[in-house]
Amino acid sequence: MRRAAGAGAGGVSPVQPHQGRLYRLQRLAVRKIVHWASCAGGGMLAGLAGLLALPLGVLWGVLRLATGHRDPLHAFALPVRTAARIWRRFYRRSKARHDREVQADQLNLTVDDPRKDPDLVSGPLVSGTHVLDGNSSKFALALRAARDTYIAYKPLSMMEVAAEYAGLPNAFRSTAEAIQQMAVNGDQKYPCSKRALAKLGEAFRVLMTGASRAEAMNTLFRDVHQFDIERITNPRTNEWMWNVAGTGSDAAAGAMMSPGQIESGCVLMSVLYKTFDPVHMMQVGSEFQGMSYGLTALAEAVDTLRQRTRDQYPVDDRILDELGTLAQTVRAASDYAEMAAQLFVEDHAREISHNTNPRKGPAAESMWNTPR
Repeated sequence: MRRAAGAGAGGVSPVQPHQGRLYRLQRLAVRKIVHWASCAGGGMLAGLAGLLALPLGVLWGVLRLATGHRDPLHAFALPVRTAARIWRRFYRRSKARHDREVQADQLNLTVDDPRKDPDLVSGPLVSGTHVLDGNSSKFALALRAARDTYIAYKPLSMMEVAAEYAGLPNAFRSTAEAIQQMAVNGDQKYPCSKRALAKLGEAFRVLMTGASRAEAMNTLFRDVHQFDIERITNPRTNEWMWNVAGTGSDAAAGAMMSPGQIESGCVLMSVLYKTFDPVHMMQVGSEFQGMSYGLTALAEAVDTLRQRTRDQYPVDDRILDELGTLAQTVRAASDYAEMAAQLFVEDHAREISHNTNPRKGPAAESMWNTPR
């Protein structure tokens, strides 16, 4: 690993505090401007749609008046309802994207800057320390947090459940992209086992296949439950009168379009993982170890969704079967990741041993260090 130009002791370029604050302020400003611009654009489009719907609403309302319909105002309000529905959809999507980016900036427990690790920057590794630990890997920590967040989540509307189904393809793709990034970096930047990287490639391909299958499951879900979805997204006059037990739902009609909890966790992991920049191969090894642990956590989240679908959610049984297949797909990817970790340990057994059990102590072993 070459020393960066202008680096200080230990090859780490100092980052001035005021530079970090300026960067955060710039990100905050850009994020706000993009959110406001998106809302403004959605408002303009909603207004245009309302104007286009105005003649139809007037004609419909006049027809209802002429026929003595008991609720002509519902027809006259068509332009307003159309504009409001479009604007809400734009606003919720923009707000969800804005909130994810805020969370990505604030969450630091999953991806710390490895260059701040004193054990890896200021001196050699201490003999006997357990530095090859998949349980502390950034990948595993992030996906376990995503699993725990979903398990604690209690949706109250089927539209919120539908959002979980709809988010699975993106969750799988985001997780696959993080694995692919590690494989590419391992091939181009790290002195890494090619056999281990090949197994990560297999895990990536399995997850992408799972993403395609999740897309097909969502198509099936929307087709089978089209009537149920239409009752909420496009309700008839006083649709609530068909509600079971006469109660209403507090969830918005556009909840189905919001990011799911599993999806949000995986996307956040992928965003944070892009900032991971290890300075020691033992950190890379820990990530290899943690890939399997993280994928197992994702499989547990999908399996929890399957169990809740079986026990609580009124959906077609074919959706239940597909969720079981998707959970098995993630577990298959986890098996490939576990093989990658094993191959990493086998192919780098000597380097790992020199770091964990240095011959005649760290100072002596460091005499075999290569130039940076």
